[in-house]
Amino acid sequence: MRVLLVAGPFISLREPFNGGTEAFIVAHANQLVQMGHTVDVIAKDTDERNLFNVIELQESPLSMKDDAYRPCPEWLGQQHYQSLQFGMLDVNNYDIIHYNSFIPEIYAVGALLNIPSVLTLHLPPTEKFELMYKFFLKHAPALPIGISKRMSKRWASSLGKDIDVILNGIVLHQWKLHHRNNNGYLLWSGRITKEKNVEAAIHLANHLKQPLKIIGPIFDQEYFSIHVEPMLSEKIQYISHVNQQQLNELAGGASAYLATALWEEPFGLSTLEMLASGLPVVGFYTAIPPELRDKKVSIAVDSDDWRDLIKPLEKAMNATPQTCRNFAHSFDMQKTSEAYAEVYHRLSKTPCHE
Repeated sequence: MRVLLVAGPFISLREPFNGGTEAFIVAHANQLVQMGHTVDVIAKDTDERNLFNVIELQESPLSMKDDAYRPCPEWLGQQHYQSLQFGMLDVNNYDIIHYNSFIPEIYAVGALLNIPSVLTLHLPPTEKFELMYKFFLKHAPALPIGISKRMSKRWASSLGKDIDVILNGIVLHQWKLHHRNNNGYLLWSGRITKEKNVEAAIHLANHLKQPLKIIGPIFDQEYFSIHVEPMLSEKIQYISHVNQQQLNELAGGASAYLATALWEEPFGLSTLEMLASGLPVVGFYTAIPPELRDKKVSIAVDSDDWRDLIKPLEKAMNATPQTCRNFAHSFDMQKTSEAYAEVYHRLSKTPCHE
């Protein structure tokens, strides 16, 4: 099949990824190519080693120095300009379009295309996304897919229809299994924002007198400056953003991974990546969705208090690296891509509305 994946004309698919959606798009696109499909991805750029083709849309030549365009922020001008170019593409050669974008203009244009489509719901409902997706699904021959049961349930309520689930996955062989260092540091990774709640990991590490390494891009500088930076020390270290290979290497020196997000993680790829590396995971219900919970290797508590992670962490340390890896094996990216490919085939054989 010939597949068009839509990330966004100014979304970079280079490592280190900004989030799980970018990681999913790259892994899925590569897996589809390995399965024999032809895959194009609308994105800003990607790493040269990837197997798929990137369609780069031209940036606006308009200068923001021109007074006529001063009222509009530059990014908004580019968003409109490049999204309209998406509408000018000849998409009739594709069997399926798979949307993974968070850009309203993309869906306004996509609603005009009479091509069978899949819409992956990567984030929980908000007023913006509800309106955006309802409009798109009303006008386009598209099937929404949730990435976990709890995302499917929440979107079913918002969209007024049942939502199929295809669980995310990881490219297992890219994550080396390490012989865990039980005397090593604790590890935390993610965007540095209030809802990701790295503070809980810091408090737990300080209480246990264990080192902690914090990894991830700073999305909220004010939060970092007020709530995180003052607590950094020789033992509590911030290492900034790293690519997947570097994260895997850091996992090799750790004893456990902490998942402390206060918002409901749509899926939680970081949990799987650390389990594949041999690390047990301990965290809150909000940070670890039901599919990724396990009484031995991925222990979640119904709490938002870091103190409630102390005993589960002790228990999780009994899990062997191989046991952690075995749990992650059920979420290999090949299964995810095969499930999507089955949906692609089914939809491509279904006539679109004229």
